[in-house]
Amino acid sequence: MKTKMLFFFLVVSVAFGSPPLLSPLPMKYGERLSFRIYILGQYVGNHFMRITGKTNINGTNYPIVYGQTLTRADLKHLYDMDDRDWTIFDTLTLFPLYNERSVKEGKWEDFLKQEFVASERACYYYHRTRNYERNELRAKYPIMDYNTLMLYFRSLDYERIKETEEIPVSYKHRDTAYESTFTYRRLNVTYQKKKVPAIQVREKGGLGIYFTMLDDENRTPYEIRIGAFYIVGFRFVDLKVTIENFQPGTRQLFS
Repeated sequence: MKTKMLFFFLVVSVAFGSPPLLSPLPMKYGERLSFRIYILGQYVGNHFMRITGKTNINGTNYPIVYGQTLTRADLKHLYDMDDRDWTIFDTLTLFPLYNERSVKEGKWEDFLKQEFVASERACYYYHRTRNYERNELRAKYPIMDYNTLMLYFRSLDYERIKETEEIPVSYKHRDTAYESTFTYRRLNVTYQKKKVPAIQVREKGGLGIYFTMLDDENRTPYEIRIGAFYIVGFRFVDLKVTIENFQPGTRQLFS
């Protein structure tokens, strides 16, 4: 099975021109992160991520990344958000395989299942609010979700990528597939009251994503900015997410 997965990784990498990944990956089992969420400059809630599980598919272990987004306690009476999801992903490509998401945003509630098929550059998804009818998205490149998009950018080997080089990516936001390119730059940021080196990837088009990570062994996420993020009841808003706490993992991710 591992030989087949390696062959698949090589085929996909050649076919889609995937940039080189670090080995070993900077993320590890046991990693936990918490972020503060700002909308239009106001602190409104928190997002939590962790890589603490795995599942076995046909003899191969795949890690699971979990996420949860909560409204700040004193704002719940105005807008109660409690989104939870988990994604199974492949450590050879960082592409997602399967995702489930429970949505509660204001008065809107839904449950979503998503199957990602990299070889078909497709995502098949099923909403409870639509009686789980099958929907399909296709893109130019294998489609990622937000969980794996962040892991992917953390895992790129930027020493082997020119700053002027465009990094092609397809990702899913709500029920739309975006085909974008990103470039990166190096900069310094203030983290724990110290100036430290960092890497920032910037999207050309799409939702206008900026993702900044520390240039350390964990590629610690530092800040995410999305210029046009969709939230039920608010339409597209300016979103900023900043790191609040980071707990590194302890065990390497291996399929």
